[in-house]
Amino acid sequence: MKSFLLFILLAGTLFAANAKEAAENLGFESNYGTAIHKAKAEKKMLVMVIVKKNCRWCEKLLNRTLADPEVKKELKNYVTLIVDRNDTFPSEFKENFFPSIFYIDYNSQKSVYENVGYIGKKCFLNDLRESLKTRNELYR
Repeated sequence: MKSFLLFILLAGTLFAANAKEAAENLGFESNYGTAIHKAKAEKKMLVMVIVKKNCRWCEKLLNRTLADPEVKKELKNYVTLIVDRNDTFPSEFKENFFPSIFYIDYNSQKSVYENVGYIGKKCFLNDLRESLKTRNELYR
């Protein structure tokens, strides 16, 4: 019973009221300017996840895929940003489908790979690898 209550409390901390809280809970960035500056300084690809309030697929991506230990471990090689669709970020990344994921080259600040909708752990990890491959081909 104690384990069940602990699980409920832990799960409750992941269900954030907004994108900023989700970013904080997961240890990710919540501001585009800060994230791109960090990506440039660390020479890492920026993974930007755009969500909207009351989107069940967004919550599923945040609480299942991005919270998965294997995904979080792999994301240490990237700068990860979670923003709400109404936050301030470049208009070229504005999208009408949520969640939207952009894999952004830190130098050009251009998307080299994109995905929309909920994706699970296996596909997300594959997208991370493919985005690096695409970036390397574009910017040799």
